[in-house]
Amino acid sequence: MMNRVVYTNRSPLRQWLRYHFLEKKLNTYFGYFFLLLIGILMTYGVAVIDIKIGLVTVFFITGLLLLVLIIKHPYFGFYFLIVFASLTVTIDRLVNLPVPSGMLIEVFNYFAFLSVLLNYNLKKNINLRFWTNPISIGQYILFAYYLIELFNPEMISQLGWFSFFRKQISYFVFYYMCYCLLDSKEKIIYFVRFMICFTSILALYACKQQWFGYAAFEMRYIGTDGISLLLQAGLLRKFSVFSDPSTSGILFASIAMLCIILYIRTTNKKEKIWLAIAAVTNLLGYSFSGTRTATLMILMGIILYCISTLYEKRTIIFMVVCAGFIFSLFVLPFQTPVTYRIKSTFEGTKDASASLRDFDRNQVQPYIQAHPLGGGIFTCGFEGPKYSKGHYLEYLQPDSGYMKTLAEQGEIGLAILLIFYFIVMRHGFHFFFRVKDPEIQNYYIGLLAMMFTLLVAQYSQMAIYQYPVTLYFYATLIIFIKLADFDKAVDPVKKTIQN
Repeated sequence: MMNRVVYTNRSPLRQWLRYHFLEKKLNTYFGYFFLLLIGILMTYGVAVIDIKIGLVTVFFITGLLLLVLIIKHPYFGFYFLIVFASLTVTIDRLVNLPVPSGMLIEVFNYFAFLSVLLNYNLKKNINLRFWTNPISIGQYILFAYYLIELFNPEMISQLGWFSFFRKQISYFVFYYMCYCLLDSKEKIIYFVRFMICFTSILALYACKQQWFGYAAFEMRYIGTDGISLLLQAGLLRKFSVFSDPSTSGILFASIAMLCIILYIRTTNKKEKIWLAIAAVTNLLGYSFSGTRTATLMILMGIILYCISTLYEKRTIIFMVVCAGFIFSLFVLPFQTPVTYRIKSTFEGTKDASASLRDFDRNQVQPYIQAHPLGGGIFTCGFEGPKYSKGHYLEYLQPDSGYMKTLAEQGEIGLAILLIFYFIVMRHGFHFFFRVKDPEIQNYYIGLLAMMFTLLVAQYSQMAIYQYPVTLYFYATLIIFIKLADFDKAVDPVKKTIQN
């Protein structure tokens, strides 16, 4: 009775809108007329004003539908975010939208976060352990230091700091989401397999670029000058769907390392087959990128794995196989541009750009030593001219993630970051040596090797700051924290998992 009274007290206009849009969903004569009118206006706008109006309208409507799906289905939003973040550069190349697609990543991220908050069964996963585990505490310390950097007297503009800090908050929101969504062993394993399969598809596209050439829209993006930069030692470097070959090479190398370790350790024959295919695909994708840092990543990942599992017989066999492969790479009488680029990693030769970067780093050493807080966030690299014109570090190209942190946040900031990375690796190894379930052990050591390769890549590239590597990085932090909880091989009465 009450509901009927409320309904009848609505204004005639509200009743009319409710009837046509909510109850009948435009399946009325008015609905047909309304949709026809929109179609005519879109056609007129495209024909008379600008063709982009039609594209913007289509993307706007598609975006609304996506937001509805994300809010209604949290897991869809989670995985869609990863896929979309990986494809933003290619979307920008295909369609020049008035709103950069990179900004949409944060929009989708916060809507997926809202979807989790609205789902009680997911939100209740957040407990005291999430807020008090060492990895979360390490992030709080980093945030506190970033707040101190806001008052760095060397920083010219706070706009760069705000842009940086906004991204850090969005990363923590994704970290929060992962803790809610990856709440079972099956979901964690599904995520890792998704990460492998999706990245393998992107690596396969790099193989397509190598075997069949770049697409027409990619050639327009590269241009004549870009071709000369990508062509090195006879190899036209491939970037898959990313902004540059280094980003693709680092991603493919890290996932290839994960695939190789899981292949070695799993006893499931079907799983071995698809892991082998994924490993080969990612190795090819990385090799076609011509990224020497990625080659070093593979080598260091192998070393970490061998040291960590030296007590196992299969590790000795793996070491012999790797040594034989590396030896054959150096003694083979013929070389292709791809193998030559890989081999050059171990020759210690430097090109002109590498020598110029070393010179720049030596030039700024006195400045860095005199400023323990650094020059301020986003004062060098690509962001320097954008946010800090006239700054001493404006034109410094650090390339290295560690060098960028050192220049912008000083020795204190770099020390805090390195301690945080140590906490992450220590946390993973803590559980790797304590869990008894072989499958969980396999995922721990595989993800540890993948994480270590990214930390190695930070020495010469901006490895962890690129999508989707950043999302994989924060999801892996959550897996390090939670995966050991599902170690059913341990007697539940005697099982004690410490943070």
